[in-house]
Amino acid sequence: MGRKSLYLEKIFMWFCIGVCCVAFSACTSEKAEFDGPGGDGCLQLTFSRVATRADVAQDGSGDFVEGDRIGLYIDNGADVSYRQLTLTGGQWLPLLKRSEFGSGRLNLSAWYAGGSELSTGQTEGVPFRIASDQSGEGHAASDLLFSRLTLEEGVYRGDFTFAHALHRVTVVLSGNTDGAGIAVRSKLDGTLDLLSGEARVSDGDFGWIEPRRNADGSFEAIIFPQPASPYRADEGLLKISANGKESFFKAPEQLNDGSELVDFVPGKQTTVRLSVKGDGSEWAGKKCWVYGITPSEEGDWLQLYPDLYWTYYLPWKPEYGWYDCNKRNPTANPDGVPDGMLCWAATASNLMHWWIAQNKEYIDLYGDRYTGPDYAYPLDKPQESDIFQCFIDSFYDEAGYGDAGVNWFIHGIEPSAPLLRTPKNKAGYFKEVFPEGVKLSQNVGGLSRENFNKVIKDALTNKKGLGLTIGAVRTGHVVTMWGAEFNDEGDVSYIYIADNNDRNQYGPYNVGCIRLRIVYVTLPGTTATTTHYSNDYIGSEDVTFPINRLFTVSLGQEYWKEYLHL
Repeated sequence: MGRKSLYLEKIFMWFCIGVCCVAFSACTSEKAEFDGPGGDGCLQLTFSRVATRADVAQDGSGDFVEGDRIGLYIDNGADVSYRQLTLTGGQWLPLLKRSEFGSGRLNLSAWYAGGSELSTGQTEGVPFRIASDQSGEGHAASDLLFSRLTLEEGVYRGDFTFAHALHRVTVVLSGNTDGAGIAVRSKLDGTLDLLSGEARVSDGDFGWIEPRRNADGSFEAIIFPQPASPYRADEGLLKISANGKESFFKAPEQLNDGSELVDFVPGKQTTVRLSVKGDGSEWAGKKCWVYGITPSEEGDWLQLYPDLYWTYYLPWKPEYGWYDCNKRNPTANPDGVPDGMLCWAATASNLMHWWIAQNKEYIDLYGDRYTGPDYAYPLDKPQESDIFQCFIDSFYDEAGYGDAGVNWFIHGIEPSAPLLRTPKNKAGYFKEVFPEGVKLSQNVGGLSRENFNKVIKDALTNKKGLGLTIGAVRTGHVVTMWGAEFNDEGDVSYIYIADNNDRNQYGPYNVGCIRLRIVYVTLPGTTATTTHYSNDYIGSEDVTFPINRLFTVSLGQEYWKEYLHL
C-alpha cells in the first residue's frame, strides 16, 4: 500500500484520539549516597535518579545498581576536570577531594548515559547519536540524564537530581492492535553541551526508530529536542504497520489541552493515543452515549408524530445523567426574556452541568474556592439552571460559540462575541486548576464524513462532551449532543441531541433528546463529502440540513489530579 494520510484508507483506518505533552513523570526518587569520611576534605555528594516508568523495575525499585557509572564535569572557572564515578560496594568511587579542583566556587555537571561514557576531551558540540533500535538496550543508552549544581567556596556537600536531557514519544494503541507495529521518525544525530546540559539536533537525514514496548503494551522512543513542524510533512512522525499495510501519522498542530505543539521539549513526554480500526467492526452497529451517561431503555423512545415524522424522542429523566437547559424565549421576542439568541450559552450550560458531575470528586475537594453559580439541576424556578442564568446575566442576547462559553466559564477567557454586560463577569471559576494557555473546549469545522466521524469517535473514546452547530453557517443553531448510533460500516448514522428551543414544543412528554438521522452528502462533481441531518419529515426524507461545526469538552482530570496532589 502506498503512503496515505490517516483517516483516508477505507479498509485500514487509524484514528488519532489524543495527543498530550507532559513532563517525564517522577514516580519515585531513589538516592545512592557518596559521603566522604568526615574530616578528609572529600566532596559529599548524593545522586537522585528520576525513576520514570522506563527506569522502574518490576518490584518498584528505581535506584542505581552496582556498576552504574556517572560522568562528572567540574568547572572551577579556569579549568574543567572530568571524573567518572562508579557505584562500587554501595559507594561512588573514586572519592574526590575538593582541594583537587581549587578552593573557590565549583560548577558541577553530572551525566548518566545508561552505561555509556560521554567524555571525548571536549565539552561543547559533543556528537551523540540516539539508537535506531530502541527495542532493547538502545533505549537506555539513548535516554540521557543530566543534573547541574554549584558549590560555593567552602561547601563540600551537594545533592544532584537528574532530569531527562532528551524527549520521549509514547504511543498508546487501542482497538484492533493484534500484530500492530510502530516506528517513530526522527533525526538521529545531535550534539551535547556537557556543562549546560543542552542537547541540539543536527542537520541530516531522518531515520526510523524501533521503539521499546512496555509491559502495558505502549511504545516509547527517545528523540532529540527539536521543532515539531518537520513532522507535519512527508512521512510524518509515526508509521503504523499491521496486516501488511502501513499508515503514517503526522504530528498535530495542537495538543489535547488546546496548546500549540511547537517543539519536542527536553525533559518532556509527548503521548499519542491511537485507536486502530480495520473494517469498521469496532463501531459497527453500536449505540454509544457520552461518558457518564446511563443508556435509556429502547422502550423509552417515543414516536410522537407518526403521521408526520419518522423521528423518535426521549423524555428527560434525572437518572440518565444528561442535561437539557432551555431558553424561556426561544422565538427571541424582543419583549421576552433576553435569552432568544443564547443557544450557544444553553449548550455550554448543559456541558458545564455534565462536566461538573463527572468531576464531582475533585470539585468537592476544591470546596469554597468555587465561587460560581449553583450547579444543581433542575432547580424549582422558571429558569431551572443557575449556570444558564449566569450566562444570561453576563452576556448580551446575541449569537456566540459554545466552546467559547465553556472556556469563559472554566478558564475566564473572554469570548470575542457576544459582548459581556457591564460590570463584566470574568468567570474563570476553575482557572487556577489549569495552566495558562490550556483550553478544555475545542471547535472543529470542515465536517466531511471522515472528519465528522473522527471527532465523534475521539470524544466518545476519550470521555469528552460534544456540542454542534446545525443549519447554515451564518444562522446556525447550537445544540448539545449526548450520543450516537453507528451503521454496519462503523459510521455515525444517528445522533441524539438536546435542543434548547423546544421548551414548550412537546407538551406533557418532557422531551429532552431527539434522534436525528445523519446523511453524508457528496458535493457535485467531486468525491468530497459534507455532513447533514434529516428531520425525517414523511414524504420529504431527502430534505437535509448541514452540520457545520462540532465542539468538544475535555474533563481535564489529569490537571485536577496534579492541582489537588492526588
